[in-house]
Amino acid sequence: MDIRTPLISIPVIIILVVVFLRKGLPQLISSQVFFLFLLMAFFNNLCEMFQCAVFVYLDDSFQVLRRISQNLYITTLLAAVFMLCIYVYAKTTYLRIITFKALAIGAVPLLVGIISLCFGKVSYGELNGRFYNYGTSINVCYFLGFTYLILTLLRIVILSGRVPKAEYYSILSGVSICLLLAALQFIRRDIQVSALAMMLVALILFIIIENPREFYEKSRENIRNSEAFVMIVTEKFGLKRHFFIVSVIMTGRTSVMSVGERKELIEKQTQIAQMAERNIRTSAYLFNWNTLCFILNTPEQVESFMNLINNYKGTDASKYRLIFSVLELPKYVESADKVMQLLSYVSGEYVFTQSTPNLVIDKAVVDKMELRNSIEDIVRQAVKDKAFDVYYQPILCVEDGSFSSAEALVRLKRPDNQNYISPEDFIPVAEKCGLIQEIDDLVFEKVCSFIAREKIQNYGIRTVEVNLSGNEAVDEHTYSRLINKMNKYHIPPNFINFEITETSYISNDEIFKENVNKLREMGSTISMDDFGSGYSNLLEILKMDYALVKLDKEFVWNCLDMEKPENMRMLDYTINFLKDYGLHILAEGVETMDQAKLLIDKGVEYLQGFYYSRPVPEEEYLSFLKTQKGMFQKLN
Repeated sequence: MDIRTPLISIPVIIILVVVFLRKGLPQLISSQVFFLFLLMAFFNNLCEMFQCAVFVYLDDSFQVLRRISQNLYITTLLAAVFMLCIYVYAKTTYLRIITFKALAIGAVPLLVGIISLCFGKVSYGELNGRFYNYGTSINVCYFLGFTYLILTLLRIVILSGRVPKAEYYSILSGVSICLLLAALQFIRRDIQVSALAMMLVALILFIIIENPREFYEKSRENIRNSEAFVMIVTEKFGLKRHFFIVSVIMTGRTSVMSVGERKELIEKQTQIAQMAERNIRTSAYLFNWNTLCFILNTPEQVESFMNLINNYKGTDASKYRLIFSVLELPKYVESADKVMQLLSYVSGEYVFTQSTPNLVIDKAVVDKMELRNSIEDIVRQAVKDKAFDVYYQPILCVEDGSFSSAEALVRLKRPDNQNYISPEDFIPVAEKCGLIQEIDDLVFEKVCSFIAREKIQNYGIRTVEVNLSGNEAVDEHTYSRLINKMNKYHIPPNFINFEITETSYISNDEIFKENVNKLREMGSTISMDDFGSGYSNLLEILKMDYALVKLDKEFVWNCLDMEKPENMRMLDYTINFLKDYGLHILAEGVETMDQAKLLIDKGVEYLQGFYYSRPVPEEEYLSFLKTQKGMFQKLN
C-alpha cells in the first residue's frame, strides 16, 4: 500500500467533479453515469488512503478496523469498475439508455463481490515494507473486476460502429489501461496502482468525450450546441417519456449577416437563454443559426415560457421578430431523426410563411413537411433524369396587337401520375436544397433547343423570356454558361430576355451587377419579375438598370379589386413612376377582357394571362402562333 498515488489522483478527480458541478452537462444518462464513476473513483481513493493510514499508523490490535478498511477499498474499487462498465453500455446502446434489466444483471458480480468480502477470507501481508491484500475473497473480487473489464473491452470492440471514432478510441484506450494496471497490481502485490488507473481513465474519457466545453457554442454564453440537443432528444425517446420541445425562432434576417447583425443576434439569443435558465430552469440549445430550442416536461412550463417570450422586449432598433413554437412529443413524431427534420423545416421554411407569433407544430405541419420532403425527392430525381418540361405562355404586345414574345415556364410532373407539381411548391424546395441552378440550366438548354429546332422567329416571335433565379444571378459562372448555350444553338442574344426572379434574396450585388451588365452588353435584355411581391420593390429597381418590369398578378388583382377602389391609386402611382423612370411595363394575371382594357388604358404595354392563353407545351404553343387571335379575343 502506497499513499502517494491516491494523493496524486484525488486532486485530479476533485477538479473533474467541480467542473461537472459548475458547468452542467446535458442530462444524459451516460453523462450521469460518468459523474457517478468520478464520485466512486474519489471515494475509492479516500478508502485507499484510509487503508494505508490504518495499516501504517495503527498496530495489530486494530484488526476490525483493518478488515473494514480492506473491505471498503475493494468494494469501492469494484463499484468504480462496475460504473465504468455501465457507462460503456450506455454509450453503445442504440437509444443511449440503461434498462432496469441490464442494470440488475450487470450488478450481480458486484453483489457477489460484496458478499464474498463480508463472509469470505480476507488477509494481508507485507512485502518490501509495504502491506498488500490477499485471500480467497480478494481473489474473487479481482476475478470479477477482470470480468467486468474484459466484457467491457469486448463490447466496445464488437459495437464500435455505434460510437464516433474519437469516443471508440478513448474508451478502448481507457479500459485497456485500467485492465493492464489491474493485472500489474494483481501480479505485483506490493504495487498498488488502482488510483492511477482511475485517474487516467477519468482524464481520457473527460477530455475526449465528457468535456462540458464540447457541448457549448463558443460564441454564445451558456448555450449548448446542436450535438448536445440531438443526444438528449435521442435519449428522451429511448426513455419513452412525454415532453415538449419549444423553439424561439428569429426571423427578419438571412443567414448572411454583417458583423453588427451577428453581434445583435448573439446578444438576443444569450438574453433569452439566460431568461429561460433563470425563470424556467431549462437549458438552451442552438439548433441552427436562428433557432434556440428548449426541452420542457409540463404544459405549465410551456405556457410560462410562451408568456416570457411574448413579453420579451428587445432593443427598439432590432429588426428581428421572435416566433415561439411548441412541439409535443412523442404525440406527433416518433423518432429523434424525424424531430430534427421537422424542426429544420419549421425554422428554415415554414415559419416564414406564418404571421402569428406563436406556432403549434401539429399533424398538419408534419404532413406539410412530409409533402415537402416528397417534393424534394421528386426534384432530385427529375434533375438527375432531366425530366422537367418547358411550357410557354404567350405575351401580348399592345402596340401592334401581336403575340411577339412568350415566357418559358418550367413544369414538373409527379412520377406516379400525370399531375403537375406547382412551381410555387417545387421552386422554393429546389432553392433550399441547392438545385435551382441545375434546373435553370436544364430549362435554358431546352428553350434554346426549341428555338433553334422550330425556328420560332418565323412565327413573328421577337423575344423569349427566361427566368433567372436570384441564386443563378449571383453565380460568377452564370454568364459563361448562358453564352455557351446560346452559341451552341446559334441563338442571337437579343432573342432572349432574362427575368430576374426574386424568390431568393440577392445578397451579392457586385456579382449580380456584373452578370447583368455582361448579358446586356451581349445584347440580351433584363426584366424584373413579380414586382409588388417578395423582394421585388422600388429599391431594387433603383439599384439595377432594368428594361422591363413585370407586375405580379396578385398585385394587379389587388389594385383592380372593385370593392377597394382606393387601390387603383397604387396602380396609377406605380405605372406613372415606372414610365417616368423609362421602364416598359408588363402586367401578369390578365383573365378578363375588362382587365385587359383597363390596363391598356392605364398605359401597360404588355399583357400576359389566362385570358389569352394558359402556359402550354411546345406543340400547343406552335398551334397558338399559327392561329393568333386579336387583342380582345379569347383563345378557344
